[in-house]
Amino acid sequence: MNKKIAIVLIFSGIILAAGNAQDATAFLKQAESIMYPDNFYLVNTLVTTSPVKSDTSMTFEIYHRKDAGTLMEITEPARSKGIRFLQKDNNLWMYNPKARSGNAIRLSARGAFQGSTFSNNDMSDPNYSDDYSVTIAGMETIAHPELGQIECIVIEGTAKTKDTTYSKIKMWLRKSDHMPLQMHYFAQSGVLYKVMKLSGFKQMAGRLRPTVVAMESLDMKGTVSTVTIQQMTVRNDLPAGKFTESALTR
Repeated sequence: MNKKIAIVLIFSGIILAAGNAQDATAFLKQAESIMYPDNFYLVNTLVTTSPVKSDTSMTFEIYHRKDAGTLMEITEPARSKGIRFLQKDNNLWMYNPKARSGNAIRLSARGAFQGSTFSNNDMSDPNYSDDYSVTIAGMETIAHPELGQIECIVIEGTAKTKDTTYSKIKMWLRKSDHMPLQMHYFAQSGVLYKVMKLSGFKQMAGRLRPTVVAMESLDMKGTVSTVTIQQMTVRNDLPAGKFTESALTR
């Protein structure tokens, strides 16, 4: 092959790859904005069902400010009421006012959140674009129980660091508007071990959003945790001081 032609082909491939990554990142950020506003308050329930354990249910109030972090507080059941969580600067802290210690404890991002199939990071960090380098893997039509046969753009993401919760993610976005419909999560070994499905599409906080997020564990067969958003409002008035360790342990 002529060297000039080879150089042109290589250069063209680099440009195409860069364009793919830029498009994928843009699509992912659009999907994130569909899931949640930049700054919000919401109330949701987290229900975990398992063939080997009793079902559990919790209700949370969650505050999020894009440049400050996420604050979560359990409001039900009564035995857990008042337990608070703060996600800030890639750290997650938990504070239990009923405990003897007045200090917050640091949690692992990969740990199971309150015995559910969601990780601590899944519940506290609404964005993937900060943690994964993404590309467009192609197009695929999937069967959605609520929407029927839907043509999707498939996005694949690779963790930017070893500390990221999952080694790889895969996301199916509706082609027409980039609504997220399904996600796959891969362990550090590369094995698929969680599947997320999104449904319950409703107008909330100014736009159509999924309000039911179900996470199935493939290594604990039959165990599913489902988050249902009961209400959501845009909150651009949240002070940065709300998202501090001192505020967490007040």
